Amino acid sequence: MNKTELLKNLIIEGESLSSTISYVPAPPNVFRTFSVYKTSQVDKYQSWQSSTQRFIKSYYPSDLTDFKEAAKKLSPENHRKILGLLTAIELLPEEPSSSESEYKSGTNITIHNSQNNTQNLVLNLFMDAIKDEITGKELKQLKEILAEYEIEPEKNKSKLTEKIKSFGTDVLTNIVANIITNPAFYGGLM
Repeated sequence: MNKTELLKNLIIEGESLSSTISYVPAPPNVFRTFSVYKTSQVDKYQSWQSSTQRFIKSYYPSDLTDFKEAAKKLSPENHRKILGLLTAIELLPEEPSSSESEYKSGTNITIHNSQNNTQNLVLNLFMDAIKDEITGKELKQLKEILAEYEIEPEKNKSKLTEKIKSFGTDVLTNIVANIITNPAFYGGLM
């Protein structure tokens, strides 16, 4: 079934479900500040609503927010809004271009840069903590092992592990303490 036929079927089914929605009166001695409605065909209505949401999400995502708002609460008015949305899609099937999508892509770039900055900060934090605790000679040896590790990770992993262990538990403890006590790190823990 193509998209146009599917849309027509959703509209027809939605129109037939309109008559199944009815008002639920408040019980005696109960005062409501809102209206309550039900449908006599709950399963069929739920299936139609889910199919409609899937259709809009797949083909017309710019209308998804409007659909979700109308689908929050069952009422004849909200049902008409959903049918109106489907009818509008039928009349104007082209998805509108919006500046919102351009704005979102700009936001994504900003978030991406922010993530890179955070990664660099974390990397610098670790590098500074290591440099503060090991000698220049040990740092040079560590860099050599890391260069070999990049070429053959599996083969050189044990070399890297042994080198780190050779620093001793005091040095490793100090590195971890330097990282944890750095304001950029512990500020994120609190």
